[in-house]
Amino acid sequence: MIINDRILRGPRTGIGHYIAELTARVPLADPAIRLFGPFARLARNRERLTTLNHSRAPRQGARQDIAPWLRFVIETGYQAAFRSVGRALRCRIYHEPAHVPGPWGGITLTTIHDLSVLRFPQWHPADRVRWQERGLKRAVAQSAHFIAVSASTKDEMTTLLGVRPERVTVIHLGAREIFHPRPRAAVEAWLAARNLSAKYLLYVGAIEPRKNLPGLVEAYAGLATKLRAQFPLLIAGGQAWGAVDIAGIAHSHGVAEQVRLLGYQGDESLAMLYGGARALVWPTFYEGFGLPPLEAMASGTPVIASATSSVPEVVGEAGLLVEPNDPAAIRAAMESVIEDDALAERLAHLGTRRAAEFSWNRCAAEHAALYRRLVE
Repeated sequence: MIINDRILRGPRTGIGHYIAELTARVPLADPAIRLFGPFARLARNRERLTTLNHSRAPRQGARQDIAPWLRFVIETGYQAAFRSVGRALRCRIYHEPAHVPGPWGGITLTTIHDLSVLRFPQWHPADRVRWQERGLKRAVAQSAHFIAVSASTKDEMTTLLGVRPERVTVIHLGAREIFHPRPRAAVEAWLAARNLSAKYLLYVGAIEPRKNLPGLVEAYAGLATKLRAQFPLLIAGGQAWGAVDIAGIAHSHGVAEQVRLLGYQGDESLAMLYGGARALVWPTFYEGFGLPPLEAMASGTPVIASATSSVPEVVGEAGLLVEPNDPAAIRAAMESVIEDDALAERLAHLGTRRAAEFSWNRCAAEHAALYRRLVE
């Protein structure tokens, strides 16, 4: 099998983690399966790749910075080389892990993470929308089967793409082992070394329109002054396309001193930030899965998240679910977790139990079983 792993050229975000976990774990789940990733193979070793990918922030919005004609030349050349490698290795399946498969003469398996470009095109640059609209049409015609990372995404595939349900297998993602409850003393020492408060609320993810950061800041500004003084809001994530001026919005609400923008954070820093947070507050408008709530639950951190799209499928009854368009509801949930120690402890306990239901080993085993089914 061959998997398009070129996303691993850059620092890891959600799809990059998905690819890395599959290439590492599928051979362990089924040693008879050879899952070949050209980029991982060309890298000198996995340690060098890991260091590269976790040492710098991802370039956000790079696709629209390239002239369309140059992107076409690069894409065409890459796809030709990819097919040549696949033919030379006699690969029986091509797995495209990121929505849009390139041309392939054999069995194609495509993973769909979300369909935000179709549901909410205003959240994306116009050239990305056009590219994915064309690519998704090709995916429907070319793919023998699909993987959806949530039942929510599968439902959207049937309604928006017209894909028959039997052509789609739902396989949930997992939380990596680095996310687990940490000793409080170690977390507080790490925070103190970086001049961060020992108490805070946390948001993790890209700063882009669908994440509803303005709504989060508005809700946070509604907290009592005393609570904001005790619990600043830390925002950990890089700027993506269409990002709004969060610092300016915080200033307009009078909470600029309590809202801190930390930028992109690597895995170890994220693990510590999750470990010290009173709660992850994640009022996103739309998701295909939702790794930050899962990572927070695995870290023993209470979760406040949206009651929309795939998020309830991940969080279940282990977090407080709120309507993202209701700042008052988001504020009330934050107040509850801050002021009610028993509630916070209960959510932390429920969260770790819930997170244990999602694992990358299980995800890899389900992929391996599907690969086998496709060639039988």
